[in-house]
Amino acid sequence: MKVTLVSYGSTGDALPLVALAAGLDAAGHRVVTVGDQAGAGLAARHGLEFHALAGSFQELMEPGRPAALAVEAGHFTWKSLRDYDAHDRARLALIQKVARGSDVVVAMPTAHYHALAVARDIGARPVLAVLQPLAPTHAMTPAGAGLPSLPRVLRRPAGRLVQRAGWLNAKGPLNDARRALGQAPVEDPTRDAFTLCAWSPTLVPHPDDWPTSRFAITGRWHLPTRHGEPDPALDAFLDAGEPPVYVGFGSMQGFTGMHRLLDALFAGLAPRRIVLACGSGTPSDEDLPAGVHRVAGFVPHDWLFPRCAAIVHHCGAGTAHQAVAAGVPSIPVPISMDQPFWADRLHRLGVASAPLNPRKPGVELVRRAVAAAESRPVRRHAAELARRTADEDGIAAAIRQIERLGH
Repeated sequence: MKVTLVSYGSTGDALPLVALAAGLDAAGHRVVTVGDQAGAGLAARHGLEFHALAGSFQELMEPGRPAALAVEAGHFTWKSLRDYDAHDRARLALIQKVARGSDVVVAMPTAHYHALAVARDIGARPVLAVLQPLAPTHAMTPAGAGLPSLPRVLRRPAGRLVQRAGWLNAKGPLNDARRALGQAPVEDPTRDAFTLCAWSPTLVPHPDDWPTSRFAITGRWHLPTRHGEPDPALDAFLDAGEPPVYVGFGSMQGFTGMHRLLDALFAGLAPRRIVLACGSGTPSDEDLPAGVHRVAGFVPHDWLFPRCAAIVHHCGAGTAHQAVAAGVPSIPVPISMDQPFWADRLHRLGVASAPLNPRKPGVELVRRAVAAAESRPVRRHAAELARRTADEDGIAAAIRQIERLGH
């Protein structure tokens, strides 16, 4: 069976795509991956065929660009949506070229409209894959829009509104590109597509208003690290004292409030040792407080997190799941998009402090969050949740669903 996998975005989007691709490849399927150019090296390390989409997420995160505007606001804005350049014609043409002969096309936001339109064109089974709950449901507010929690009666209508707004924003440019390529316009290609939900059912159970004929919660799509030699300086720091607190914000490092946020965190965490996984927008090494060790380059979370006392993070889907898997309490600092959803979820599950507001950092607020994260009940719940999720195999579950859909 040939399966084409399409994604676009940060490392947090590339990792699950490559994880699923590697699993499908190991199961004997022909796999083609398409994504942000930043994922090319990761795919190559796993021996996967990879094609880079036009543009890059890193460019969109530059000051004043659409993704950066959404990060600053904490949610999508009209300007961030209006100015988003999806390189529609180039992306459509590439996906059409490499997906020919596919039995299944699996697409993750934000390239899902392009990929699923192509799937329907070539007669492949269209499958939407998501890392957070986006479809309308009474069970929760749509997670990706950065909306506050809503009363139950408003959640499903809000989900429909977000769904409709996304398509209306993409419809014109996508169909203009299709006409330019000699193809007929389409209506929303995600409509009625089967949806693979790549998160832990222990963290977010299957909503009762999502039919199992259209939705499957598989568990997270985790890419186990191929451990090489650890960074000697980091390894020495970890061995030199008590387990440190990890502080990192993934692709959110360009947030303009990062300096103030880190100042509050450093003061509130003192005198604890800190592993800092932040580069741009942060103090230079000589300006860091004593006891703070900056990570040089990529360090696998599945290796580092179990060696930490607490995880201060933005609550992206992948980082939230990895903190849970490590059995280590979290101090959530959600900045944008789906992060408030995951921060709230971890807090409600008893494995994290109440979320901190990155736009209003305060030393005393950090100290309270640390006290909560270090408390015996939170540490106990974190260890218990890690045990409950340990046997979940999201990749195997996703492959079973794809094989069923492709035959």
